[in-house]
Amino acid sequence: MCDRAGVDALWVADRAPRLDAWTALVLAALDTSRARLGAMLEPTFRPPTVLAAMARTLDAAAGGRLELGLASDRVEGTEEYARALRDLLAGGPPLSIAIAGPREIGVAVRLADDVVIPASALGDVRGLIGAIRAGCEAAGRDPASLGIAVDVPVSIGRTSAEAHARASHDPRFPDIGHPATRGIFGTLEQCQDRAIELAHLGVTDLRCLLPNTPDVHDAIAQLTAVVVGTVDVLTPNSPRSKAPDPPEGWGGRPVRR
Repeated sequence: MCDRAGVDALWVADRAPRLDAWTALVLAALDTSRARLGAMLEPTFRPPTVLAAMARTLDAAAGGRLELGLASDRVEGTEEYARALRDLLAGGPPLSIAIAGPREIGVAVRLADDVVIPASALGDVRGLIGAIRAGCEAAGRDPASLGIAVDVPVSIGRTSAEAHARASHDPRFPDIGHPATRGIFGTLEQCQDRAIELAHLGVTDLRCLLPNTPDVHDAIAQLTAVVVGTVDVLTPNSPRSKAPDPPEGWGGRPVRR
């Protein structure tokens, strides 16, 4: 559904309970033809030589659509692993590194194409983005060359009540953080305001955790409407899109010529 709806990338993660991220990614590759395919992986699960061989194979089979990410609390181990993976996959898939705070920023600045801010750190997203930019400047790296992604729980509906209902049916949200406080939540217009706010802060990639509900197809459709259209409004300090003109004869009055 996401592939057909125009979603740019589909991500899986080792952190999901009872699921192997790489197997899930391979299954997603079989059912998609356009969207990029990403996996946030725990370094301790797979040696870098094994992951590099797996990545080369899947990237070739999927037509160069693969992206890789590393998520770990061990800064030293993550840097060593990322450096080895970079050497093994020179010129290969883009690499993301997740951060939980300022300690991991240096690793991402030195080795990553994208830095990922988890939902748990969204309360300080402005401060973290400022620290990321400062880290780039200290390392002599152009901040524009490092993408900034955020993991955001999402619950969107035609009304706020519908958004609340969708969020309440997903058991992951109490652990991750409710979308109303840690992500993108509410009506289409409210969600678009939040997406624009994050873009103006410098976020380049929204990695949305969708509610696991039977009508998820409707949530996907509404979510694509949040970011599809005049993308100029996502540029910092840009004005909002012009509201569409009312239909001819709107308001019940006859049109006078």
